[in-house]
Amino acid sequence: MPTPTSANPYKVAAVVMIGSFMSVLDGTIINVAVPALQNYYASADGVLPAYSSVAWTITGYALATAAIIPLTDYGLKRIGHRWMYIGSILLFTVASVACALAPSLGALIALRVIQGLCGGCIMPVGTALVASVAGARLGRMMSLMGIPMLIAPVIGPVLGGWLVEVASWHWVFLINVPFGLAAAGLGLLLLPRAAGTGAVPLDRLGVLLMSPGLALVLWGVSNAGYGTALTSPVVWAPLLLGLVMVALFVRRSLTLEHPLLDLTILRLRPYRTAILLAVAFQAAFTADLLLLPSYFQQVRGMGAMATGMFIAPTGLGALVTMPVAASMIDRLAPRRVIPWGVGTMFLSLLLLSQVGAGTSLWYLAAIMTLQGLGIGGTMMPVSTAALQAVPRREVGNATTLFNIGQQVFGAVGIAIVSVALALLLAATDLGAATVAGELSGATLEVGRQEAAGAFACAFRVPTVLMGLALFLAFRLPAVRVVPTTPGP
Repeated sequence: MPTPTSANPYKVAAVVMIGSFMSVLDGTIINVAVPALQNYYASADGVLPAYSSVAWTITGYALATAAIIPLTDYGLKRIGHRWMYIGSILLFTVASVACALAPSLGALIALRVIQGLCGGCIMPVGTALVASVAGARLGRMMSLMGIPMLIAPVIGPVLGGWLVEVASWHWVFLINVPFGLAAAGLGLLLLPRAAGTGAVPLDRLGVLLMSPGLALVLWGVSNAGYGTALTSPVVWAPLLLGLVMVALFVRRSLTLEHPLLDLTILRLRPYRTAILLAVAFQAAFTADLLLLPSYFQQVRGMGAMATGMFIAPTGLGALVTMPVAASMIDRLAPRRVIPWGVGTMFLSLLLLSQVGAGTSLWYLAAIMTLQGLGIGGTMMPVSTAALQAVPRREVGNATTLFNIGQQVFGAVGIAIVSVALALLLAATDLGAATVAGELSGATLEVGRQEAAGAFACAFRVPTVLMGLALFLAFRLPAVRVVPTTPGP
């Protein structure tokens, strides 16, 4: 029976890339289908369901994704990488079909939660799977993992809009079927057959504290991001309760012999620095991804297709630097590689904080390309630096913690920039009305100028967060960390 390290890492990475692409695509493609869902699930008398109700198809998925992540390391140890990954893919595919057939909005929301529980396993399990077979080529393998993470968010809204226009919203979910079947089928053929360790104790109280606690934190943060006042109980109550539950989980984990997540791994300074850098980068990146499409559509008046085309240079730039950075991170110290990528990303955000209503589109395309160069030089090299710092037997645990940090702080970045943009637009005379599409003629031009100013100021939020990431990049190890061999 082949061991994980004897498998062909490129074949394993190819399988994982298909599943990862499907998972990331599903998180972005549904956003443009919300109006179509409102029309489809209208009552018999033609009353549309509230946008906030339909938005739970997105929020419920995100909360479920966060809630399941803490259990992925336990699943890896219990049943192994191969069946954990294939099972997650198959269940996700079945849930996608069920979503397309949902008879009511309530059923769709419930099915999206189930889909999120399956989808939340795909990325961390896939990352752990690739890391287990990568050996000394960890950086190159992680760079391949980064390709779907860069491409899917760019084409997701464009593909979703096209499917809704030429077919129906059902295909937003049915598009997952060919990807899911391909990933599962190839997984059966190509993934290593090493099994899990079998009898692994489950910290049940830890599950009851961490998974719901993490979901509550994200729920409170998401409510703030939707524009709900910070003093509202739907913001501070779940946030406070979730933080208390997570704090209790942390206290329990530090004293338990077999915790759900081994937090002592954070005592490794290189790993701790890498994960702090990753969450700062993720918060800035997700805030940037929220602002860019809104700026192009609501300030510059572009459609979804044109917006996707202008954001596309980001992915192209990343594809240029990603293989270069991956090769370098396998040979050089993290401090000699990662600051260049973070610094480039910081520069692009600094330039975006100066945009106006009439900024040259060629100039913006150049900024998008520059941003892509920074993303490709940062995203996966940071993941590699984190995993290089831990023993191979701790890869599953390290990957789980890494994904939890990114999930939480990605939502935090969106919430912060959403609140900031809403406040900035409210402080203008015509900016908010422009974004809402309520103006025309001469007043529209004035409104666009004011709205552009608000967006420029809002871009300072991810700029500051990326500045923090840049500071942390210079705290990474100055010597190359050699990946440790598998432990007992």
